[in-house]
Amino acid sequence: MAENYGVENIQHLETREAIRTRIQMYLGSDDTDGIYQALKEIINNSTDEAIAGYGKEIDIRLDEESNTVEVRDYGRGVPFGVKDGRNFLVAIYTESHTGGKFDKNAYKNSSGLNGIGGTAVCMSSFDFLVRSIRDNKVAEAYFHEGTLQDYKEMTMTEFGRDTGGTGTYVRFTPDKEVFKNMTEPFSYDRICEEIKNIAYLNKGIKFVVETTQGKKKEYFSENGIADFIKDKVKNPLMNAPIIASAKDDTDELEIAFMWTADPTQEYVFVNGLYCPFGGSPVTGAKTKITTKIKNLSGKSFDPELIRKGLVFAINCKVANPSFANQTKSKINNPNLRTLASEAFEKGLTEFSALPEYAALIESLEKFQKAEKAADALREKILNAAKEVSEMRTKKGMILDKVSDAKVLGENSRLLICEGKSASGSAKKGRDKDTMGIFEARGKIINGLSSSEDKFLDNGEIKQLQVAVGFDYGKPLNIKKLRYGYIDFFVDPDVDGLHIFLLGLVAIWKICPEFVKQGRVGWYHAPLFIVENKGKQTYFYTDEDYNERGRKLPGNVRRVKGLGLLEKKELREAIFDCPEAHEIFEYTPEAMEALEALMGADVGPKKEFIFENIDFSKYGEM
Repeated sequence: MAENYGVENIQHLETREAIRTRIQMYLGSDDTDGIYQALKEIINNSTDEAIAGYGKEIDIRLDEESNTVEVRDYGRGVPFGVKDGRNFLVAIYTESHTGGKFDKNAYKNSSGLNGIGGTAVCMSSFDFLVRSIRDNKVAEAYFHEGTLQDYKEMTMTEFGRDTGGTGTYVRFTPDKEVFKNMTEPFSYDRICEEIKNIAYLNKGIKFVVETTQGKKKEYFSENGIADFIKDKVKNPLMNAPIIASAKDDTDELEIAFMWTADPTQEYVFVNGLYCPFGGSPVTGAKTKITTKIKNLSGKSFDPELIRKGLVFAINCKVANPSFANQTKSKINNPNLRTLASEAFEKGLTEFSALPEYAALIESLEKFQKAEKAADALREKILNAAKEVSEMRTKKGMILDKVSDAKVLGENSRLLICEGKSASGSAKKGRDKDTMGIFEARGKIINGLSSSEDKFLDNGEIKQLQVAVGFDYGKPLNIKKLRYGYIDFFVDPDVDGLHIFLLGLVAIWKICPEFVKQGRVGWYHAPLFIVENKGKQTYFYTDEDYNERGRKLPGNVRRVKGLGLLEKKELREAIFDCPEAHEIFEYTPEAMEALEALMGADVGPKKEFIFENIDFSKYGEM
């Protein structure tokens, strides 16, 4: 924090220093977007001339090597000469609040407001040259880093070159010292895109964009914003845009709109200038669109639903525009809200007589029903989550399926067992301090083939969330869990495998990160036990038993269920044997296979089975 603040801290910056120090205030940014705003300020001056009825062509020329751009119009030319000791061609580009836009006898509709756009471009340029041709004379001013270097006036004969008629020529190179964050120079393609949009808004005016390297494109629009809308829409739901207009004593606007299968888009232009943040005409448009469609249809549609997929453009011609800032990103004139409302009233009335209107209303009705169904689904899901939360807060956390471990936390394990038989066996052999038991009664609901609301409303799923401490849909926080690991304790048969897969899917659905972290596994009961002189040897696969077990003397016992194991065997063969415990190793491929096998779609199931099972080993059926 500064300790002293006095008159010695006060600074006054002249126009040049102010602009070069804080170019963001005048052109919006000091990066690449800022140099395009500079170009548009110059082009806006030329389009203002064309809008006023002077000149029907504007030429833009880019030197890609030097990052220099030229703009030439064929209007009246910037007035020049000396008045009251001020050279006006120089003053227009060096002094703020100087220009012809303040006089409505010179310009009825203008994008310029404060007489500062051209000045900001001149002051922020490394080199800047302006040439005005009018009254059979030529005036030329050259600036370097915002400082006048040369000024001259001459007759056409003295100029010695073909001027191409009256008009204004501007050439400038953005200064890297001002646009400190400029990451790339002017792009021919981006300039073309900007000019294409400007051409749509100024029908009847020809724009030529070229480079010194030989690239060239021309832009001309006969139908104005109707062409603009067609260009922006990729998936129309109407044959053509609806066009309407409205005006008052000073201002006028034209609209074009159509419903599409594209995202909703809205565009506002004022005197040929794009206002990305809209403003008062958008407010009028949205209100009228909503109320008019409701009145025409007699249906109470949601406003956002009505405007879904709607693409519209509003082109305003305003005598005295009131912009929100110097970059003119938003228009505030209150009367434009009324004019936009009137224009959309006319356009929507025309639209209601077209076949596309009936199709729109039918679609809105279907979407409305779908939204209501989605809302009901969300309500079910929220209610299920609420019930889980309430279960947690109840005394003793009422869990009729769970026998908790003595010590809960991220190092404890929850054993999911298949029915009373398996849970009874687990209770006999588990470590009571760190192992809890969850008794699954029957098959766990399939989370991949069931709807989300049905899955979350399942009693076992609710109890599993409470038992472990899961919060559905929220990031995993191991520190808050009651159990840091889940293991399945199932019989070594097809049913046991199925229960494991169903359980794995359920956990994946509730908390995928838990699976990804390797916190889900299963305990394998042995397939065979060979007992000799009181010693048991356990075999977990057919291959291992055939290779080693058949050679051992003693009694052979086939294990058909966990309930047939004694407490000692449970300890030795399962809980104290690393070979009996496996962790599910997550990979994207593994989950894709699981989703193919367990999902509702039959096609992937069949494909998976036929690709992964060798039917030859089963013989003829």
